[in-house]
Amino acid sequence: MEYSYSFVLLLFGAACIAGLLGALLGVGGGIFIVPAMVLVFHLPMKIAVAASIVSVIATSNAGGSSYVEQRITNLRLGMFLEIFTTLGAISGSVLALYLSEWLMLLIFAAMLAYMAYAAFATRYLDDQRISAGDFARAQPDRISAWLNLRGSYFDEAAKRDVEYVVNGVPVGATIAGLAGMASGLLGVGGGVLKVSAMNRYMNVPMKAAVGTSKLMIGVTAAVSSILFFMAGLIQFAIVGPIAVGTTVGATFGTIIMNRLHSSWLKKLFSLLMLYLAYEMLAKGLDLGFHFHLPSMG
Repeated sequence: MEYSYSFVLLLFGAACIAGLLGALLGVGGGIFIVPAMVLVFHLPMKIAVAASIVSVIATSNAGGSSYVEQRITNLRLGMFLEIFTTLGAISGSVLALYLSEWLMLLIFAAMLAYMAYAAFATRYLDDQRISAGDFARAQPDRISAWLNLRGSYFDEAAKRDVEYVVNGVPVGATIAGLAGMASGLLGVGGGVLKVSAMNRYMNVPMKAAVGTSKLMIGVTAAVSSILFFMAGLIQFAIVGPIAVGTTVGATFGTIIMNRLHSSWLKKLFSLLMLYLAYEMLAKGLDLGFHFHLPSMG
């Protein structure tokens, strides 16, 4: 690796794109920036992952705080689901000692593929339900009513206030736990699962799910970053442009996200989940059966 001005600028540009996409979809930018650092900049995988973890904190701070200011984030819901995500991460770390990694990869690949299909199949449903006011007419379950998990935000694309009533808490909490388990077992971000769980099963509009997820992923990443720092894997010469770039990209992403229709966000979201499902399927087949699928990056 030759550290130069051009290297820093290119790394900064890649981080800006990763931060932008992460803010639009409510996920960490690591799924974009790690392949770029390894394949384009030829950085060691562990250094790339460590820098990615720090970038997730940066993009969560930039995107999460902006969504809180715009009143898109559901703070009560985010803190509630974070409990199950943390428990899932601990469980995933324990399961990694006993379960075959290839089996878990195939299970999560199947789950992501289904969610990619569900997001694409319902890409126009959010806009239709917002227009009809269906999100506000849903009935809360007992847990949702007890914790008062309902929320509202102003949708700039629809030019109206959107109120919604959270329900399906047991299913959503279970998937949040699986998201944490995926993070602990496989080292992948759980934001993509949490966004889908909130939107698909908990009656949370796509934009509110993105804003809430963006806040949550920073909490998990902060814990992981301490471990990487103690292991000496965080190189500040790499982390600097990555953190600044993701912050710039996430800041811009939060500005335009609420101006987009939910259908566009769901199309991007389904493509992302399909990509992750393919990569996890390829890795699972390789580990379990030595069957090689071509990698997409």
